[in-house]
Amino acid sequence: MPDPAGADAPPPDRLEVVGKVAIVIRECPHANTANEWLWGKVWRQVKYMASMRKSVTPKYIADAITAAICQFCPAGKVFDAFCGVGGQTVSLAAAGLKVWAIDIDQNNVNDAHHNASAHGVLERVRIACGDFFDGVARLASKWQPIGKKFAAMHIDMPWGPAYATEGACPLDRMGADGKLSAYEVLEVASRLSDSLVFKGPRTMAISDVVKLAYHLQSLKAKGAPQSEPEIPVQSEPEIPVAEAYVSRNKTHMVAVYMGEVAANYMATLPAPTTSRNLTRRLWTVEQCVDDMRRAGKAVGLGRVAFEPRAP
Repeated sequence: MPDPAGADAPPPDRLEVVGKVAIVIRECPHANTANEWLWGKVWRQVKYMASMRKSVTPKYIADAITAAICQFCPAGKVFDAFCGVGGQTVSLAAAGLKVWAIDIDQNNVNDAHHNASAHGVLERVRIACGDFFDGVARLASKWQPIGKKFAAMHIDMPWGPAYATEGACPLDRMGADGKLSAYEVLEVASRLSDSLVFKGPRTMAISDVVKLAYHLQSLKAKGAPQSEPEIPVQSEPEIPVAEAYVSRNKTHMVAVYMGEVAANYMATLPAPTTSRNLTRRLWTVEQCVDDMRRAGKAVGLGRVAFEPRAP
């Protein structure tokens, strides 16, 4: 499809980076009941507070993310940040992976332990109650001097109150109180893994997918995490993979693969002949998926021009 006029050219008074993103539509099986959609056949044995129901990653989606981590990441432990009641944790452990997880709510941690036991994987998980930033900082102080890292970091932040009120979920106003920045979380996570998987809502702006991945790339280029890195405009942005999960024609959420896991994932996708300019469309992941489905496509490549984050 032809690009809009003035596609990627920025105004002369500001600099822009043009980044690309691969979008993959992953069709998930339909479950007979809402409980089976969340937990599969063991739903009667799991435990969680009613307030956490919407925060549970549905089993079919969790298993798709687990499959990607198993296929595209090296062997090793996986860290599950903001694990909640353990939907993704138990999926990873059920695949044979050793999982370290953390959540700030003790009730969630207790339920995650119970749910790991209900799935028969308790011996493969280590779940701590605590602050993500403090926990990773302590671990990084021990691991970084010896070059030790996780095979992958799975990040499932609370999407925050703005998710329900704004057209596109703002990544700098996530968390239960709307004060948690995905960019700051990414900085910390990058200390302990070269492969990051960020789970976001279907209303995540496709431009933010590119910005998030480029932020990670800038951290790696500088050699150490910084709060607001100066991004070298001449760098060729790495391509993240946005895997959108669809069931019964509804897009539920997206997992953004960044770093080494994205490079390995990209190597398995068909080489695109063209990329679509999405700069001025301001589309969310859900809108991109709807457009791709109308065109009969399951894989697409988009490009977005954006201003680098200020130093």
